[in-house]
Amino acid sequence: MSQFPLLSSPIKLGSMLLKNRMITTSMSPGHDYTNEEGQPTLRFYNYLEERAAGGTALICQTVCFYPRLKSQLDHLHPLPLGYAEEHLPHLSKMAEVVHKHGGLIVGQPYAVHDWKSAPEEKEEYWGPSTLSISKHSPKPMTKEHIRIFKENIVQCSVTLQKAGWDGVEVMAGVGGILNRFMSLATNDRTDEYGGSLENRCRLTVEVMAEIKKACGDDYPIIVRWSPVDFIKGSLTMEESLQIVEILEKAGAVLHNLAPGWHETSVPLTIKDVPEGHWSWVSEKIKSVAKVPVATAYRNTDPFNMEEILAKDKADVIAGLRYNIADPEFAKKVMEGRPEDINKCICCCRCLDDVISQGKPLNYCGVNPRLGEELEKPLAQANKTKKVMVIGSGPGGLAAAVTAAQRGHKVTIYERGPRLGGCLVMSAIFSPTYDRLNTYYKTLLKKHPEIKVNFNTAVTPDLAAREKPDAVVVAVGGHPIDLKVPGAEGGNVVKSHDFLELLNGKPPQKPGIMNKIMYNCGSVFLKFFYTPDLARTFMGRFPWPLGKKIAIIGGGLPGCELAKEMMHYDRDLVIIEEKKKIGHDVGGSDRFHIVPVFKKSPRVEMETLTKVKAITRAGVKVVHEDGSETFHQANTVAVTLGFEENMELAEAIKGKVSEVYAVGDCSSPARMADATKAGYKAACQI
Repeated sequence: MSQFPLLSSPIKLGSMLLKNRMITTSMSPGHDYTNEEGQPTLRFYNYLEERAAGGTALICQTVCFYPRLKSQLDHLHPLPLGYAEEHLPHLSKMAEVVHKHGGLIVGQPYAVHDWKSAPEEKEEYWGPSTLSISKHSPKPMTKEHIRIFKENIVQCSVTLQKAGWDGVEVMAGVGGILNRFMSLATNDRTDEYGGSLENRCRLTVEVMAEIKKACGDDYPIIVRWSPVDFIKGSLTMEESLQIVEILEKAGAVLHNLAPGWHETSVPLTIKDVPEGHWSWVSEKIKSVAKVPVATAYRNTDPFNMEEILAKDKADVIAGLRYNIADPEFAKKVMEGRPEDINKCICCCRCLDDVISQGKPLNYCGVNPRLGEELEKPLAQANKTKKVMVIGSGPGGLAAAVTAAQRGHKVTIYERGPRLGGCLVMSAIFSPTYDRLNTYYKTLLKKHPEIKVNFNTAVTPDLAAREKPDAVVVAVGGHPIDLKVPGAEGGNVVKSHDFLELLNGKPPQKPGIMNKIMYNCGSVFLKFFYTPDLARTFMGRFPWPLGKKIAIIGGGLPGCELAKEMMHYDRDLVIIEEKKKIGHDVGGSDRFHIVPVFKKSPRVEMETLTKVKAITRAGVKVVHEDGSETFHQANTVAVTLGFEENMELAEAIKGKVSEVYAVGDCSSPARMADATKAGYKAACQI
């Protein structure tokens, strides 16, 4: 019997029959996926095909539904054009690459914030009225604007139908134009499009009616909408339950739910949100719905997905990041291979790059095959080589597995007692990161030809004796030192001290108690380490982190430490030389974590502030204006990040013909960068 009988079962959405319950939500993959003519590139076609071949039942894909001039195509969120006859060739090909693998595809005319009513106009922020929830006031739409807007969406729908797409998704959520018409927080019109709930839903209903008139009653219409938006004065759940009937009468075949707006301050998708959390919204909607309901956001684990369906909280699981992380997610579920799934770790790198920064979808914390890597399959090596991989962090593991998949003989050398490198430490503060380590452990079991030598520090002489054809150096970066009086004191904990402790190499700190605790702790954790155990130990015991902690460095490592210690009622001060706390934290996480710090009476933040000295009682700091402050602290945690660590790679270069340095040792950055670098290095061997 299948482990996932409900996830794997088919479901009917109007005239569409989905082969399973796993679908993708819409997102523009950004630049380089669409060319300057508004056409998908090979990268985009392959992205779609990988996911269709991986068993995804239905792909929801955004398209541009209003005229963009060529000069306007270099947009923050470039999209395939989808509203005219000349777009049929590329739209047809997009459908073909999905259909040939038994998948379905629906198009979403991307009606979020920007729009324009004529080709020569610039794109602007439109809405039902000037009423705004942000610093930007929308341009109010006249009746003529509304007519053109509807006409644009209908023309796009007709074009998609001609191109063989299986349906259309009406975007009436996330604070987009249709959604703003629905909400009293953004709609104070006094005509037939404002006032009552029926009037506020009128534009969405009219759009759906005109699509049906143009495309036929059997052409499926999915509606993506937001029953809860966390906007003051906006939709209530009582109103949303009434909207269900309004949309169904208009012909919706699926309620594809998207909690929140883009302007929502409540965290929606970050790793702090529990797995499957938003199924409470779909459960509410499903209680009155007569057509299927899809739940979205923070659905990355197949067992949790199955449980949501089993508890009748939803009929369909919608998501994007689980499918970015592993395009074969659905296939592995249907084949009963959950252990083989490369699960999303919810680092939000994909969202931060594409949505916040207008970059292409090139990076994922766990999947290196995005961006230019999509343009060609992983090729077998022309010649089998002996490959030495030094370090088993994300970069080293990606390099080792990829090299083995290409046919090379690979040996990993790890100086610690366990696999994972920095992942071992990162998983303490970000539990989802342990998923990647677990995934690689499973892969290594299925690749017994990859040998692993633990507790082995590689030297240039060892590399020369082993005589590899190629070496991948993935030893991590050097921790950035704090060079002030007292920085080597017994109350100072450096970020690498944790990793050394976990590796069974106790840091040598002054003080008898430190020596006893570090030595005993390292022996215990060497044999009994789990991220949960280490997290509990650090949180519940006042060692090595005391009750009052001064965190030196307000970047990602410092923010992660502070966030975790808040759960254990520590008093914290974060000291940062730059203007912002979380300056290198991705937009999705920073949007949430910094306000949490600001609201906490136990967290103090000092920016544009330098450490002058550390004493046994705390930290003396100097502010930008030259004034000094002393912060009392039992523990001073130094989390300044890393700098490059190329000594070993440079020393080996004269002894081995091919040497590649990847990850933080070469260029300190985020996990996705290390994963990508390891993959690319293995492809060059």
